[in-house]
Amino acid sequence: MDKTGTLVGLLLERIESGEYPAGEAVPSERQLGEELGLSRTTIRRAIDDLVQQGRLQRQPGRGTFVASGIAPAEAAAGAQRIVSVIIPTFSNPYYGEMVNGIEKEARRYDLRVMVGQSDYSTASESSQLSQSAADRAVCGALVVPDSVEQPSAGVRQFLGTGKPLVYIGRWPKTVACDGVCVDYRMAAQQAVEHLIGLGHERIAYVEGLPHLPGFSPYDGYADVLRDRKLAIKSELVRSYDLPSEVAGQRSVADLVSSGAKFTAIFARNDVTAMGVIQGLREAGLRVPQDVSVVSIANSLWSRSLDPPLTSVNPHPAAVGQLAMRMLNDRLDGVYTGPAIRTAVTPDLIIRASTAEAP
Repeated sequence: MDKTGTLVGLLLERIESGEYPAGEAVPSERQLGEELGLSRTTIRRAIDDLVQQGRLQRQPGRGTFVASGIAPAEAAAGAQRIVSVIIPTFSNPYYGEMVNGIEKEARRYDLRVMVGQSDYSTASESSQLSQSAADRAVCGALVVPDSVEQPSAGVRQFLGTGKPLVYIGRWPKTVACDGVCVDYRMAAQQAVEHLIGLGHERIAYVEGLPHLPGFSPYDGYADVLRDRKLAIKSELVRSYDLPSEVAGQRSVADLVSSGAKFTAIFARNDVTAMGVIQGLREAGLRVPQDVSVVSIANSLWSRSLDPPLTSVNPHPAAVGQLAMRMLNDRLDGVYTGPAIRTAVTPDLIIRASTAEAP
């Protein structure tokens, strides 16, 4: 008999002897691993077998319990272990890389991932979470929220079922959920410090939709200029109610037509930077000989542009992996303490779109 079969037999003995009473939690996978010297993969397979048999029942956010009269259909639903993932959009490669990290980490825990997009709509996010709250197969959620003014009704409903939820990127202050983000203020500071180090002093800042309060790299941009005793010139700060790429293109046209003097542009993300580079070419300006361009995201696009784009890497795949790991620790009872909030440190990737100031 293999290790999984042996462990199934041992756990059944403990259940039938009353060592693990009906309705009571069995030890966590970590505890069983330490006691028996077995891998978590072996332990998870054995527990999955007993869930399928209806002898154990997973209760999302609480742990695994000895079943008492659980129906086979419910046992099967509990064995599926689906994580609902809600991101703003499928069109931004940043979120694609994030979901890739989530899915890879989920496989380590025998979890399935169900991904939906909110289209930057709180109502859409809320509706999807309400559906997940009622779905017995969904054991937890990872959410990139549209708004952080307050948790959506769907978030409150989801948490009311006892299922764990991890926020990604930012979170409402009024809800006690784990969260992982990127230090975007630091990312902006790295970008602007790089430009100043190349001798640039008249640096424009550009962003488009969506505008996310408290989530704009502008704060880091302003921090560095103040620290370096450089003026923050309002004519060089461009924020538009336009899609990112269009905003980037429009910003250059407006800067040039206004007669503003600038030698570098810091774009909020790679998509905005694509529009910036296009706008510079239309204006007869060269990158980086006339104007340097830097952004945040380090997506596939940044590596494919001509010239390749200097961009701050926010490590979206690592953010996704970390969020998934935090969620699994809640699911398996590895961690049951207060909410954890953590930030991933970005780093600058220098490419050919930046050079010394002309």
